[in-house]
Amino acid sequence: MPIEPTKEAAKASTPAPAAGASKPRVLICDDSRIVRASIAQHLRDRFELREVIDGEAAWQAILLDSSIRVVISDLTMPKVDGFELLNRVRSSKVQRIRELPMVIISGEDESVERERAASLGATDFILKGVGAAELLARMEVLVRLSTTREMLAESQASLESSRTVDADTELLNQPFFDKQVEKLISFARRNLSDVALICIRVELSMPQNETWEGETDQRMKLVGRALAASIRLEDLGTRTDRMEFCVATPSSGLSGVLRFAARLRKVLENIEAAGPGVEVWTCIGLSTLSEELRRSAEELRTLAQKRSASAQQNRSRRIILGTSDGAAPGSMDPKPEDGSMDINLALALIRAGRAAEVVPHLPRLLEQVAPLLKLVRQQKELQQPADGGLHDDVQGVPRKVAS
Repeated sequence: MPIEPTKEAAKASTPAPAAGASKPRVLICDDSRIVRASIAQHLRDRFELREVIDGEAAWQAILLDSSIRVVISDLTMPKVDGFELLNRVRSSKVQRIRELPMVIISGEDESVERERAASLGATDFILKGVGAAELLARMEVLVRLSTTREMLAESQASLESSRTVDADTELLNQPFFDKQVEKLISFARRNLSDVALICIRVELSMPQNETWEGETDQRMKLVGRALAASIRLEDLGTRTDRMEFCVATPSSGLSGVLRFAARLRKVLENIEAAGPGVEVWTCIGLSTLSEELRRSAEELRTLAQKRSASAQQNRSRRIILGTSDGAAPGSMDPKPEDGSMDINLALALIRAGRAAEVVPHLPRLLEQVAPLLKLVRQQKELQQPADGGLHDDVQGVPRKVAS
């Protein structure tokens, strides 16, 4: 008659965890104190154990404790039985939970129950009264399986991140950037807000020509990293060309976007972003969703790129907006595009000290405010005293505005 290995023999056959290393955690779920104690006696030297008495308590432990590597569960328990626990685990939307090894305790005469448990996704089965050596061996294998799956998931996450982020500049790669900008645009349309695309073309002024092959590319990587460190969490950045970058940002107004673009210019030009002794020159173009709500992320980016190229061609230090398309900096466009300027944009430009860019659009702006001026005159006439006195102010509107 074969002799069951002793507990001491089982210990010798399984290597102990390294000194200082934390033990893998195993959850034991059974309403029988005797069964839990028997299993714990075999495992406690190799594993950290957590015990619960029903399936509901086991489910809560699985949800909250991500360090659990294996679950050992009975099938017949109060509240939630082993079948329902299996179903919840395998139906979970959380990958860690869904792939958790589930070991079912069963009797020799419970073949029907084992088949049902297997169909629900049980990983393995142990008989009540299983020997220490067999139980330890199975637990070691399942713990390695669980750990390997976790490492694989982390590797996949790292790989996915490497596909979306350019390791050289720490900015998003362009296809992923466009996808994320589309999400920003969708959110802005639903919430009646705005999105701005800032395109920055860079020129490097080095004391001499490249001193080694690829020096310019290496210095542009430094510029990209400086840009990545300067944008906010809610902003998106990418490198769109060898000497060009784009930043997308949620916009609460043109004045704020202009200040943000000016800050990015200051950072890139004033902190030796390309390395000591190398001057950085930036030409910036800007486009906003509010100019044309139907534009896609790619169209917005292309428009901002066109405007930054215009700034570079004209050697302009201005941040080029839609009102400057096709015109030299400071020049007047005799036929500005209808709808390319509204009151809010005009006021923002005036506050930014760029009133000259508003002048070509004054006829269109006057058309926009004409109904308001008409209303002011009507209110003034209604408020005029009958004797034609000096009460010339409309409610809240001084005479100099209403006249």
